[in-house]
Amino acid sequence: MVNTYHVSLRTVHNWIEGAKQGKVELELYKADGRTYIADTPENLVCLERLSEKGKKFRNTLYDKVITPKPEFYELYSKRQILDIITNLTIYKEIPRQYNYFDGGANNWDKFALHMWDQKVPNLLKSTVQLIHANLGVLDLLLNRADKVNIVDIGPGNGLPVKELLSHLLKSGKLHRYIAVDISESMLKIAERNINDWFGSQVKFEGYVKDVTYERFDDLIVDDMLNQGKERTVNLALLLGATPMNFREPYDTLKVIYKSLGKDDLLIYTDKPDSEAERRSFGVNSEPGPGARALSSKYSFIFDLLNIDESLYDVEMGFNKADRERYIRVRLKAALSIRFKFKDGERTVDLEKGESILLWRVWHQAALEIISEFEKRGFRLLQAGLTEDRQYFLSVSGVEIDQGKK
Repeated sequence: MVNTYHVSLRTVHNWIEGAKQGKVELELYKADGRTYIADTPENLVCLERLSEKGKKFRNTLYDKVITPKPEFYELYSKRQILDIITNLTIYKEIPRQYNYFDGGANNWDKFALHMWDQKVPNLLKSTVQLIHANLGVLDLLLNRADKVNIVDIGPGNGLPVKELLSHLLKSGKLHRYIAVDISESMLKIAERNINDWFGSQVKFEGYVKDVTYERFDDLIVDDMLNQGKERTVNLALLLGATPMNFREPYDTLKVIYKSLGKDDLLIYTDKPDSEAERRSFGVNSEPGPGARALSSKYSFIFDLLNIDESLYDVEMGFNKADRERYIRVRLKAALSIRFKFKDGERTVDLEKGESILLWRVWHQAALEIISEFEKRGFRLLQAGLTEDRQYFLSVSGVEIDQGKK
């Protein structure tokens, strides 16, 4: 109900209290000692009326009106801005991929370098370790290929792919290195590093695409059509559990599947579900506010939207029911965010007490991940874990069915 009518939990409680006192025409029922609003046609009409009335008469003393900074409109396209507005309005979240633009890309690069320097295992270092351990397997799987294209989906700063590129260069099989990312800023960081490491040996090809819905087969179609005597295989990389940040984590796999051919491969790395990972924030599993500052990795969009840190509390935790680790903020005041355009404006109204999700990671076991890949048309060829069994790599091929291009 909170999500359906975009109101706070306190507002719903007030409606229930009003119904008990005869001030609101809602039918109630009790279950397990608690009172609920009945799901009846009459109640639906009344709830629509109450929610609209609440929006119309919001107390302006507590309704903070803000407008995004000019840089917000410079960084994002109209389509991306609409996507941000839609996600804020319907799902009360900001898609994670929009945090990697401009300064957000620099924040990620600094974080990745920090992980690289750590003495303890982490997803970046373990991804590199797993790729190294499976180079022999990849050689066997690519044995019949004369040339290999690397399609790096969300390349970050390029560190995870560095050794693999060196290995393919030595074998004489590396044909193209294609990096695909929603953020041009992130691509520039990867390009700088690839050029520093390999010089003219590797030509960096960077393309701005959102792989949650955009296919990339247009980038490799010429190689597929002009095979000649040489056989080219595309090796797609989806490293660092990227899909687990999305609301629908495996939609990206559908896009990748439709972009690849029958001989192509996909490498994926993740950190499977574990009790240790669920407790990684050092907070109780029950959600709750804290006096934590929002890290620059997560505050980039909020800063651009002009939402001051005094207007929210930061919450971090693990949702046992959904098996989702999260970082979100809970608003201390009602907000109206006005997005201004040449032809008008759009306003997103957020109530005091509502939470906005900034980051999530879905938790799944390794076998569950493999099963989800199979459902999306990929067949497992190789899987491996690090020695501590905390990090996972899979190499998959493409199953061909009647729906395949």
